[in-house]
Amino acid sequence: MTTRAKIEKSLYSISPDILNGVNCSNKENARRIINYPAMMVPSVQESIIQSILDYYPEEISLLDPFMGASNTLVTGMKFGVNVFGQDINPLSILISQVKTKIYDYSLSEKFEDLILKLDRSRSTKIEIDFNNIDKWFKKEVQVELSQIYRAILKEPDINIRKFYWVTLAEVIRLTSNDRTSTFKMHVRPLEEITKRNLSPKEYFKKIGKRNIADLLTLKSELSEKGFITENSYQKSVGVHWGDSKLKINTKARCNLLVTSPPYGDNQTTVTYGQFSYLPLQWIPISEIDEKINIDYLKAIQSIDSLSLGGKTVQDYNLVEKMLFEKSTTLYTLFQKFNENQKIKAKKVLNFFHDLDSTIDNILNSMEDDSYLIWTVGNRSVNKEVVENDNIIAELFKSKGVDLFVDLERDILGKRMPNKNNFSSTMSKEKILIFKN
Repeated sequence: MTTRAKIEKSLYSISPDILNGVNCSNKENARRIINYPAMMVPSVQESIIQSILDYYPEEISLLDPFMGASNTLVTGMKFGVNVFGQDINPLSILISQVKTKIYDYSLSEKFEDLILKLDRSRSTKIEIDFNNIDKWFKKEVQVELSQIYRAILKEPDINIRKFYWVTLAEVIRLTSNDRTSTFKMHVRPLEEITKRNLSPKEYFKKIGKRNIADLLTLKSELSEKGFITENSYQKSVGVHWGDSKLKINTKARCNLLVTSPPYGDNQTTVTYGQFSYLPLQWIPISEIDEKINIDYLKAIQSIDSLSLGGKTVQDYNLVEKMLFEKSTTLYTLFQKFNENQKIKAKKVLNFFHDLDSTIDNILNSMEDDSYLIWTVGNRSVNKEVVENDNIIAELFKSKGVDLFVDLERDILGKRMPNKNNFSSTMSKEKILIFKN
């Protein structure tokens, strides 16, 4: 049996329970360090990566061009491979920097010292101001968040500060006036806000201790496998800010890609930017990456408008011609729409135009004989299903890359929005594996 046949057989033998993430825990890969939207399920990724690595003994370099909360990178580290990720969302960069950093036990001591300082803090000075801050945070919440903010800045170690900032980001999510039932920003009713009496400092203590335990557990797991030397991961780790539809910001050539792009345009599905807007108001850009060159605090939609499908293409006739030649499925879909429906569906073309460019950039960063694993979901527009899986497969085929394996899973282990406009088709995901 050929290597290709062995890998194919191994992938198709993965049990449905594993693919569906039935036994997935929030502790895996420090997933609960922050409740980031639509996080990849580690147990699913691990089983697929394992099936490939069992018969693919070369030095592995893994790439995720939409890394989000970096579960893919951490999963790769658990296999002892080189990992590289990028994202346009600054909060993703910060989270990924922390989750791929190997912290030692001094983190606990530092955190306890910080808590003592917070307990003694009495200043009522508010450090941050932005448009509508009083709409999103009660005054007493602003005061305690400011106390935490000042205490973090006094920590001399940038890596420790980054851990604190991520913890603060989750505290902000939980103590703001924003509803948590949707990724889009919606303020809670005034009556509900009035009744909520929350202490950010208490949340910070609780979440910080939990996050430290999860990160040290992850370190222990990597150490047991022999992947840690002197508090450093033995292989390469690269976390980069960047726009994948423009460029992949690593010089490394990779032979394994594991990723999940947004399902359609970023503004109407999973709004990662809106989710990140309030936390990023409290975290200085210099604490994340000074290479970030977008004004992500200008408006609530700033990050999402720069993400896949976020901007309107200039020449729809040209884009239609180009995409329809590459994807019969996309062409067939648009033939079902009348002129008004086609206008409403232009965001679909925006998305696939951007995704097509991103695929070109990705393939330029991949070695020959590489595997590309894409987790995608279908959604509806104008009451018609947009078959993202088939369209993406056709885009790859137009570039000479054929679909290798096609798996399906139920969405059980991802934090998906329950009030955004998702169709019933979002109960399933496809795992598309291409061989370059």
